[in-house]
Amino acid sequence: MALPSHAASLEAKTPPSTRILRTVGAFVIWTALAGFFATQLYFAGLAWSVALAWTLPRWYAWGVVTPLIFRLDRRLAAATTLPVRVALHVPLAVIWTAITVGLRLAARPLRGSPLPDDFHLYLLDRFYSDLPIYAVIAGISFARLYAAQVRRGLREAHELALWTADLERRLVEARLQSLRAQLQPHFLFNALNTISAFTESNPQMARRLMAQLADLLRASLRHTAQPLVTLGEELTFLDDFLAIESARFEGRLHVSVHADDELLPRAVPAFLLQPVVENAIRHGVGTRLSGGNVDVSVIASGRALQIRVRDDGVGLPQDWSLGRDAGVGLRNVADRLEQMYGTPGLLKVGPGAAGGVEVQIELPDSPAQPRPGTVGWAAGK
Repeated sequence: MALPSHAASLEAKTPPSTRILRTVGAFVIWTALAGFFATQLYFAGLAWSVALAWTLPRWYAWGVVTPLIFRLDRRLAAATTLPVRVALHVPLAVIWTAITVGLRLAARPLRGSPLPDDFHLYLLDRFYSDLPIYAVIAGISFARLYAAQVRRGLREAHELALWTADLERRLVEARLQSLRAQLQPHFLFNALNTISAFTESNPQMARRLMAQLADLLRASLRHTAQPLVTLGEELTFLDDFLAIESARFEGRLHVSVHADDELLPRAVPAFLLQPVVENAIRHGVGTRLSGGNVDVSVIASGRALQIRVRDDGVGLPQDWSLGRDAGVGLRNVADRLEQMYGTPGLLKVGPGAAGGVEVQIELPDSPAQPRPGTVGWAAGK
C-alpha cells in the first residue's frame, strides 16, 4: 500500500521542540533496552559496569540507524507497492545489520576489548541475533505509516463530510432562491397589472395598493433570512397580499381569517400561508366568473397548531396527487415542512366537506433540527 508523495514533507514540517523530545525519548528507550539485556550478563557473574559496556554499543548502534531505516521505508512506501516494499527489506536487513555489527566492532577498542579471534563465527552469531531486531524496527515503521494513513483517511473523510454537508446546504439555499426568483415575478406581475388598472379609474385605490405592495415587498426582504416568524407577522403579510388580490378580483373574492389572539406569538415558518392561499385563489375560486370564498383558520391542538385553508371552488380532478400534480407553491411548502420539522406528511390536500379543496397543515411545537443558513420560505405559487 503506497503512501502519498507528501509523506516525507510532513516529517520536514515537524517543530524543533518535537524533534528534541523524540530524540530524548529514543535515547531513553535504547538505554532501557541495553539495561534490560545487561541484567542477563549481570546475573551470569559480570559486574554491572562491564555488562553495560557489552550491551550499550549494540543497542545504541541500532538507535543510530533506526531513524535512517524509518526514512528509507517512508520513501519505499511512497514509491512502491507493498509486495515490492517487503521484498526490498530483505537485502536492506542484511545491509543495516552489517552496519550495526560494524559499529559494534568499532566500539570494542573503546571498552578495551580486542577483536574476536574467530571472526567468521562472531559475524554469523551477530547477524542471526540482530536480524530479528531489524524485523521489529521495520514492522514498527510499517505500523507507524499505516496509522498515519488511517488518521489521514479519517481526517479527509471528516473534511469530505463537512464539505458535503455545506454543499447540501448551499444546494437547498440555491433551490429555494431559485423558487423565489420564479414565484415573486408572477405575483408582482399580477399586482402591478391590478394597480395599473386602477391608476386612471381610481387613483386613490391605486396609491393604497402601491403602499400595500411596498409593505409586502419589505416584509419579503425582511423575512428572507428568517425561517421562522410569529403567526401575527405571517397574518399581517397575508393581509397585504389579500388586499391586492381582492382588488384584482373586484369584489368576487371573499377571504376570512380566523385565529385566536393567544396564538399570534406562536412561531410558524415564514411565507407559509401566502402560497397556500394563492393556490386556493388561483386554482379554486379564481377560475369561476362568480368568484368564491376562501377560509383560513388557525387553532391550537395541544402544543401543535392546525392550519386549514378551504375554498368553495372547482375542487380537485379525479386521482389528483400532491406529489404528482401539485404546483410549485404547494410542493415547496410540503418539502420545507418536512425538512424543518423532520416529519413527512405535515401538509395534506383533499376535497372539502362542502366542495372545493381543503389544505390541512399540522405544525409541531418547534422545528426538529433547522438547517443553519437556510433562507426563508419561498412565497407564491
